[in-house]
Amino acid sequence: MKGITANETRCRYLVENSVGIITAICPHVGYQKAADIAKKAMKTGESVRSLILQEKLLDEEELDIILEPTQMTEPGISGKELLLKNAEGL
Repeated sequence: MKGITANETRCRYLVENSVGIITAICPHVGYQKAADIAKKAMKTGESVRSLILQEKLLDEEELDIILEPTQMTEPGISGKELLLKNAEGL
């Protein structure tokens, strides 16, 4: 449709404040930690991103990669390269 544009700032805000993004984070922190973060986010209203950072489960750069919209909407694991990099370091 002509004349309709997405408000990228608002879209980013809605994604960042959705508990649903925990699905993309789960492979990186494990099911139990992801579930605990999701529950806390729902209980407190804090964002998943801020809780992940507070708990030092991932850093800002890693979250930016994992929560990048294109990564989250393609098949596979969002941020897969981080998992591979970490596996090589073991």
